[in-house]
Amino acid sequence: MLLVLTGVYLAQFYDPTPERAHASVAYITDTVFAGELIRSLHYWLTSAFVVTLVLHMVRAFATASFKAPREMTWITGVLLFLLAAGLLFSGTVLRADQEAVEALAHNNEIANLFGVLGFWFSADFTDNVSIITRLYIAHVSILPVLVGAVLAVHMLLIKRHRMSPLPRGSAEEVAARERAEHAEPFTSHLKHIGKWALVLLGATLLLAGLAPTGLGPAGIEGIEITKPPWYFLWLYPLENWVGLDALWVFPGILALGLLAIPFLERSPERDPRRRRAWIALGAAVLIAWLALTVYGALTVPVPHIEMGG
Repeated sequence: MLLVLTGVYLAQFYDPTPERAHASVAYITDTVFAGELIRSLHYWLTSAFVVTLVLHMVRAFATASFKAPREMTWITGVLLFLLAAGLLFSGTVLRADQEAVEALAHNNEIANLFGVLGFWFSADFTDNVSIITRLYIAHVSILPVLVGAVLAVHMLLIKRHRMSPLPRGSAEEVAARERAEHAEPFTSHLKHIGKWALVLLGATLLLAGLAPTGLGPAGIEGIEITKPPWYFLWLYPLENWVGLDALWVFPGILALGLLAIPFLERSPERDPRRRRAWIALGAAVLIAWLALTVYGALTVPVPHIEMGG
């Protein structure tokens, strides 16, 4: 909700055209009342959104909250994670600075790799509307509507199946605990979320004041001198080693693996101590993600694609 509110404010002053996109972001930062604060708050809320999504998925995996009858709760959570990635990418492109221009060039190259399947993401989809404008439409309308719909289903499933029980003990002990637990009304969980939202707002306001988000110079096509935002940095070394295919192959493997988890781990055990192989696999994936992110941050930027001027 905080992201939507700050995004609505920013949208009043943003011009989603190739000629004016970067200048309008500069106008928001330099001229609009509280523009730099709202834009920085939007950025830090985005980072908090990513971190909490990852932590929530790690917790749900570690406690086996995806097991019956909560398989669809997990799947809708994974879909939210994927939609968030789309919001992050489209939001990056809208700045129209050098990082954004290079991100858009990667988008175009991947669209070309997929041919007819990537037509909507291609710059050649239409000559009448620029791809920046179309990504802006996706960022402010298509993706938020999808997030709202999936989030509603996710919440309804939580309400239907209740919170998953603490996983301590054997499968029989966990099942008995779940039957015996008092079911709190769903509104109590919403109150809890609301309290933490105020804490989050305070923290992100502080970060927005201490470390306002910057804006690079207007992007120049034909060069590649930047690296992606931190939430996509894990792909940067993979692209160095494998090439452009890394940008869809590895996210695809990760997405399919996450969606398949409820159908692969079918044992009734939920205690992490009784699921050591799965916990080890999850820890390995998380450590690899963190290591690739750190390595990507330390890597010297190198060209990956032929960028046309």
